[in-house]
Amino acid sequence: MNIAYISNDIDKTKEKLLEEFNNIILFEDIELKLPMVREIKEEAYRTTDKEKIILIKALNFRIESQNALLKLLEESPEKIRFFILTTSKYALLETIRSRVEIKVINYELPSVEIEINPNRLTTKDIYNSLKKEMTKQELKIYIQELFKKIKNPNERVLNNFELAIKLVDLNSDKQAILSLILLSIRESNGNI
Repeated sequence: MNIAYISNDIDKTKEKLLEEFNNIILFEDIELKLPMVREIKEEAYRTTDKEKIILIKALNFRIESQNALLKLLEESPEKIRFFILTTSKYALLETIRSRVEIKVINYELPSVEIEINPNRLTTKDIYNSLKKEMTKQELKIYIQELFKKIKNPNERVLNNFELAIKLVDLNSDKQAILSLILLSIRESNGNI
């Protein structure tokens, strides 16, 4: 059975799957694109006597890539199983979701205290936020909690929050990510 794992921490879920199954071949990227689907297809049709699991980990799945993957899921080669790992079931087309078992794995996330009021940001608030030490997961939570505190965010702020979460997943610089968000919030408040 092919499975789509939906998780709030896909890196942790990937590690757990790699520990649990010793026959996994991993394909991972921020976005599933056609060249990767071609590589997956080549691997799936490579002859083997043992069961093989192909783990596809991505945040975004292009429509054309999913359509190419769909045929592979419908007519999986013998002894091949597919695991798809992402953060939201809505990253996958309905046609993909209907051909896999959906398993949701959520971890208890650490709490991160937001000590600033994003609706009245000062330069000192921004400076103190940039000095704060955080893990990748804590940074994601900080961004999400900060977003919840904003009153009436404009489209630019919304886009920057979405971009910030993607940048965290790309392991971009924490200070650059926070600067992007905090300065766009401050600008939207009319404080630049």
